[in-house]
Amino acid sequence: MAIALYIKKFPKKKNLKAQRTFYGMMIGLGAFAILFALLPFFTWQFSVLPKLTSKADNAPVPKAEVLSAATTLAQNVQVVKDADGFSYFTTTDPKPATPSAAINRSEEFSISIPKLEIEDAVVVTDSTKFDKNLAHFPGTAIPGQIGNAFITGHSVLPEFFDSKNYRTIFSHLSDLEIGDDISVNVDDKIYHYIVQYSKIVDPRDTSVLLPISATGRNLTLMSCVPPGTNIKRIVVIASLI
Repeated sequence: MAIALYIKKFPKKKNLKAQRTFYGMMIGLGAFAILFALLPFFTWQFSVLPKLTSKADNAPVPKAEVLSAATTLAQNVQVVKDADGFSYFTTTDPKPATPSAAINRSEEFSISIPKLEIEDAVVVTDSTKFDKNLAHFPGTAIPGQIGNAFITGHSVLPEFFDSKNYRTIFSHLSDLEIGDDISVNVDDKIYHYIVQYSKIVDPRDTSVLLPISATGRNLTLMSCVPPGTNIKRIVVIASLI
């Protein structure tokens, strides 16, 4: 009876060294990718967020001037989610809240934010779509008018920020500080706003759309935070000067 003997050949040391080098590189790349994605998140949480919170507390809105949430605008606003899980505001009534609000209501205008290197970014009026432009929420004031002109834009990880790309344009919105300048061009008329404060809100908080006061002329900018996530929203509130 013949006996078959099988002997396993171990790989040469040279191959083992090459494999270990390859696996080490893959682990290193994986760790770098995780750090690349998570570092901005934790930096924002522990560095930027506390500053924003403290500034918001220093700029309260007088309660006597706050308008009731039971307005036509508030009643028609809904929060919906797309297939990717991104939530955003929409409305059942895309028309201006009052006939007077429709006067001189341009189809689009532009906004410039020097600190963020944003120059003449296009804002489409009465829109909830902001992939190819910034969106001015339906029914809110036109810049220069009494009320709250509400503008929404996208944000991503700060590393991918491009001030000319509407999918990344508001990635550094949290960098805006009290006193920073924002200019808006409506029908060749320039309106200058000054940042008053910023705050972090829940994605379902529709109160940020409402006028700040009965006679104020305000501008509110909103985007997702921390940048690259859909967890919270940052709103930057500015006043006409």
